[in-house]
Amino acid sequence: MLLDGFIPNEMMLAQQHPLTENLTRSLFDTEVVSTKEVREIQLRDRIPGLIKRLIPLNPLISWEYWWCVPGKILLPEDVEVLKSDRPRLEAILAKLVWLLGGHCFGENTRWDGDSSPVYDWQQVLAFVEACGMKADLLDIDFLPTAIDPHSLYPQGNGHGKSTENPQEYVAIEPAHWHIEFFQIQPIEGGFELALPKKLCSCQIWTGRPFIKNLQTGETLTRYDLWVSSPHDFIMPPWFEPLTSS
Repeated sequence: MLLDGFIPNEMMLAQQHPLTENLTRSLFDTEVVSTKEVREIQLRDRIPGLIKRLIPLNPLISWEYWWCVPGKILLPEDVEVLKSDRPRLEAILAKLVWLLGGHCFGENTRWDGDSSPVYDWQQVLAFVEACGMKADLLDIDFLPTAIDPHSLYPQGNGHGKSTENPQEYVAIEPAHWHIEFFQIQPIEGGFELALPKKLCSCQIWTGRPFIKNLQTGETLTRYDLWVSSPHDFIMPPWFEPLTSS
């Protein structure tokens, strides 16, 4: 594998779940209408609340990680998998942060203008702690390059955009990895995500996101464009990934 010197091949694979035989058991064949009923069935049949996702490293190579299925409880076995697989995830992210730099954003961080990256993963974790969060879980998305000539605005942010001259700008978001940090809390029989969560993330960009004025050519750095969509691949439990050599 060409990247073996940077990220070893064995780091691409998530560890096995101890309840692997139950991963294929579906809750959707039952007449379940509430989260409470879903969780009761999970606990009774020991159905994991995790699913394996694929995160691209480049167009040919992806790496795996476990993430929570919305609305499901996290079994104690799920939390053990997440905890024991955490060092592998952090090792990969640390290499990407070292290579490209990580941009940290919290509730009081400005999203417009240049952002100073950090190149040490421990600084990212220190930022999370400074935001008053305990980073129990990582949610990771890869977002491919996106160009949007229709919904870009010189004012506002990704949560409430202005309508001033929307046709005069085009947005460019290079490919990037977006990491969100979550806390978990104990509940009867297992754990769940502590929601709502504080705004706290790290973005690893392959280039600078910006808007460009189509008339003047003026460019402005903006980290709040939200024009790309996650490259979301879910790996079914029977799938065996192909690795490059």
